[in-house]
Amino acid sequence: MYTITIFTLMILLMCIRVPIAVAIGLVCVIGLVAHGGFNLEILVAQMFATNDSFPLLAIPFFILAGEIMCAGGISQRLVRFAGSMVNHYRGGLGAVAILSSSFFAAISGSNAATVAAIGGVMSPEMQKKGYSAAYTAATVAAAGVTGMIIPPSILLILYGVVTGVSITDLFIAGLLPGIVICISLLLVNWVLCRDMPVVQERFEGFSAIWSHFKAAFWALLMPVIVLGGIYGGVFTPTESAAVAVLYGLIIGLAYRELTLRKLYAIFLRSTLTTAIIMLIMNAAGAFTWMITIDQVPQQVSAYLAAHSESPAVFIIFCNLMLLVVGCFMNAAAAITVFTVILYPAAVAFGIDPVLFGVIMTVNLSIGTVTPPVGVDLFVASAITNIALEKIVVKIWPYILMLVVDLLLISFYAPLSLTLVELIH
Repeated sequence: MYTITIFTLMILLMCIRVPIAVAIGLVCVIGLVAHGGFNLEILVAQMFATNDSFPLLAIPFFILAGEIMCAGGISQRLVRFAGSMVNHYRGGLGAVAILSSSFFAAISGSNAATVAAIGGVMSPEMQKKGYSAAYTAATVAAAGVTGMIIPPSILLILYGVVTGVSITDLFIAGLLPGIVICISLLLVNWVLCRDMPVVQERFEGFSAIWSHFKAAFWALLMPVIVLGGIYGGVFTPTESAAVAVLYGLIIGLAYRELTLRKLYAIFLRSTLTTAIIMLIMNAAGAFTWMITIDQVPQQVSAYLAAHSESPAVFIIFCNLMLLVVGCFMNAAAAITVFTVILYPAAVAFGIDPVLFGVIMTVNLSIGTVTPPVGVDLFVASAITNIALEKIVVKIWPYILMLVVDLLLISFYAPLSLTLVELIH
């Protein structure tokens, strides 16, 4: 009863638009009072203890790298390269938005940065060629989901920090699912554009592809350096984030797109974004401590073990629960809180910890495009100046395909684990 009460209270606070970190913090305070004390020093100490993790340093670095990519002329070059390959197909510009988002995801590790960078470039062009503003926003928002799955992924980093699972293995495991999701979104776009009165571009030839590839070469080389360095053991995921920042600065200056004024704005936005994420993380850390001392994870794990007939039933239950949670809760906070609860049960059922991390990440990434608090929807709405409810109407086909992808990833383990096994 206690567990249901605190989670219900937290969700109610979020539903009435209390900021996520504040809602979690208030629940922690109420929990302390319920335990017969009001020692806020304990709460503050637990919040700061959350920061005591070296892998967490990767988060501000990858956020900064994403901002540098946005302002450094990289997103435009990726869009032009993707356009040269798929622009001539039906729904070509929608395909360009999805494909270039996947390229950008392999650089930034952030869904919001991906939507902002690619959406800012693609939105005016798509509307000019006959795509409705609502469909444009929905496509850009859905494409941003790959930013949370294709490595480097901030959600996978958080899962690794909470569980102690190798972040390198999680990055490797997220690669093929990210590619599958990209292909499935391309298929949805192709089907939806059958009856749209959009302008279809002509194929410019392989010489154009080569020309745009050369222009985007240094940008495309970045994920090769970052991920290759991780997989090759040259540096850790945290160190790779710092490498990404340095490399982004170098090519941004080489492209002559970065100025001192832009750098100031980049560092300011990165600081604010990092502060928001870390405040949520700190509050979630205190909440995790509170439910752990009450043995909530152990109780939930025991309950699920007793009432789930098999690992498959357990995975279905987890997916249903997290899909609902993702509609109301920030993904970073959700993966911190619910990993502590569900991970012990997953291990008890013999589910591979790396696979479970990918399942949770894909699941909660869907929450970024579902109302009422899907962050990608809000970013896309701001970029296109289209009301949120109009975007929601157009994005449902993409959401349904993402759920199909989730089921495939959940029940076909080789999709996530084959590369991990090959590299090991």
